[in-house]
Amino acid sequence: MLSNFNYKFGNSLCGCHSRLDRESPISFAKKLFRLPTVYFLLLFFLALPLHAADDFFFKANELYDQGRYKESVKYYRAAIDDGRYEPFAWFNLGNALVQLGKKEVAMVAYKRTVELLPDFVKAWMLLGDLYYLAESPSDAIVAYNRAIELGTETDHIHFALAECYMKGSDWTLAQKHFERALALNPDRMDAWYGLAEVYEKLGDYEYAVKTLKNALQMTATAGADVHYTLSYYYRSMDSTRLALNEMENGIMMDPENVSARRYLAQMYVKNESPWMAIFTLEEGLRHKKGIADLNLDLGQIYFTQKRYDEAFECYMKAWRAGNSQGRIGAENVGHIFSNAGDTEKAETLYARIRDKK
Repeated sequence: MLSNFNYKFGNSLCGCHSRLDRESPISFAKKLFRLPTVYFLLLFFLALPLHAADDFFFKANELYDQGRYKESVKYYRAAIDDGRYEPFAWFNLGNALVQLGKKEVAMVAYKRTVELLPDFVKAWMLLGDLYYLAESPSDAIVAYNRAIELGTETDHIHFALAECYMKGSDWTLAQKHFERALALNPDRMDAWYGLAEVYEKLGDYEYAVKTLKNALQMTATAGADVHYTLSYYYRSMDSTRLALNEMENGIMMDPENVSARRYLAQMYVKNESPWMAIFTLEEGLRHKKGIADLNLDLGQIYFTQKRYDEAFECYMKAWRAGNSQGRIGAENVGHIFSNAGDTEKAETLYARIRDKK
């Protein structure tokens, strides 16, 4: 009987990502599959002589725990053929096959497990993950719901169900399961993003914003990405000032994020605040990251302001740091002086470009 065995499983996991890159059941499944193998000893077996099934099964477990998954497969198959540990050998075989990247075959192993042990919750959960990986959310929903029916309710199951319903554009059920995942684990940031995205899909940006504001209040795992996502929502609501504020909040938490810093600078330029764009980019240079791109952006702003000498220096720094667009920008500065009749200045700049100085 199932209750006679002692199972050792891995801990539940959660992740924190931005709205566009939050943890999905795909990556979650990959983590969840790294489980210690199943060990079960019936006390009365200790008094019996070793059976071939014991040798096969425990040898397979030993190899699995050593990371020798390919070698463990043949021993699990031998244990299955013997029949004594068949359902559990099927389950561990599924785990080993997942580690080997053979997910379709692993699905067969998990299906066989639940056929032999219909109340084995872990097998239903992992089967749900594999269905999701196979782009079969409807089958995944059945598997996850079966796990819930068996009395196991985790934030992983509800998050995975919500993602499945999102794929089917069932926003109501997606919302229900994201909310349930958060009730079980308020620190699950990807569920906060998911819930906010439900409201975004419904065109209700105010509730999307409210959701992420709640996340900032209720979880310590909220990071700069929350502010970047809030900025996106505020832009969608045509609230430039609030969008800028949230980008600034994100940069304060994540000062070395070059892409976010460049985007904030672009926002300032569009908001007719080039001096703030310059300040933002120059602050980024202090962190010694993205030097080529930051200098290129500075050069473009100076060029637009007709501050050609400063533009030229920034373009050259961008080029020397590896951005070929910097050379084009520097040449354009030279052309400006040439077209204005200042051939001496132009030739001086062209000489520096040729020498890359």
